[in-house]
Amino acid sequence: MNSVVILHNHIPQNAPEDVLDILTQAKWIGQILSDKGWAVSLLPFSLHALTHIENSPVVFNLVDSAPHEESLSYLAAGILEHLGLRYTGCSLPTLLVTGDKQLTKALLLKSGLPTPKPYDATDLQALYLIKATNQDASLGLDESCLVRGEDVERVLAEKQEKLGFPLFAEQYVDGREFTVCLYGKCEHPTILPPYEWVFCEYGQRAKIITYDAKWTEKTYGYEHIQAKYSHDEQDAALLAELVRLSRECCKLFNLTGYARVDFRIDAENRPYILEINANPSFYGFYHLAKEWDFSFEDLVENLALNAAVQR
Repeated sequence: MNSVVILHNHIPQNAPEDVLDILTQAKWIGQILSDKGWAVSLLPFSLHALTHIENSPVVFNLVDSAPHEESLSYLAAGILEHLGLRYTGCSLPTLLVTGDKQLTKALLLKSGLPTPKPYDATDLQALYLIKATNQDASLGLDESCLVRGEDVERVLAEKQEKLGFPLFAEQYVDGREFTVCLYGKCEHPTILPPYEWVFCEYGQRAKIITYDAKWTEKTYGYEHIQAKYSHDEQDAALLAELVRLSRECCKLFNLTGYARVDFRIDAENRPYILEINANPSFYGFYHLAKEWDFSFEDLVENLALNAAVQR
């Protein structure tokens, strides 16, 4: 019987919803592999615990950022590799680079890949979005993060003092938003069909996916942003371009294992790479499997099996 350790964050008391969700996913993935006949154990991340893992062909690495430890979320992969343990997901270098959004943007721009431009202090009337540098789950992102250029430095300073973590500003692209999920080796990844986040009845509201829109029930964004998994024929060329750009991201950042690329599309139908998540949740994969009639459970097991033989 194959065995697997589902490695996840230590969950502190009064943890926010995005952190609690990590344990939810760990139990979910564990149940899938248990049903597949694997011997499964769940393990909160700690150095002591890792050094005592035995008789496991693979660690399913779900360690993500924890409160006040966001800039260290990449270390789990490096420790697993140092200990000679085989694990799912991307490597330490990939998680380190993509975990720093400003570094990611700089590398995308240097490589000629489209991404929103960084803040330009001379462009006072342009719209900018203020985002966390090394947080995930859209932590700190709300409607007040959308500001004119003339207000960027003031709002940045105020928010950094309030939130206690670094922020940056980038060009706001007003338009549609898409996500691409992918998995496999970076040389020939399996890229799943792109899907769109539709802002329903948003009118003049800022079309941004805030923290509340992701995690807080009964908020406007939570109830009015819907995923659209089917494709319209008129979007065929755009979808093909999103797949191509995702493939380029795989090469540039060595996205081996599973990852997610987020895009914004402007009024001229030009895509911009918003973010690369090298340790994403599995909800997008699950819903794509339902929409396109393939087995999510088989996908999860294949990730574990591939990790067991590739590292």
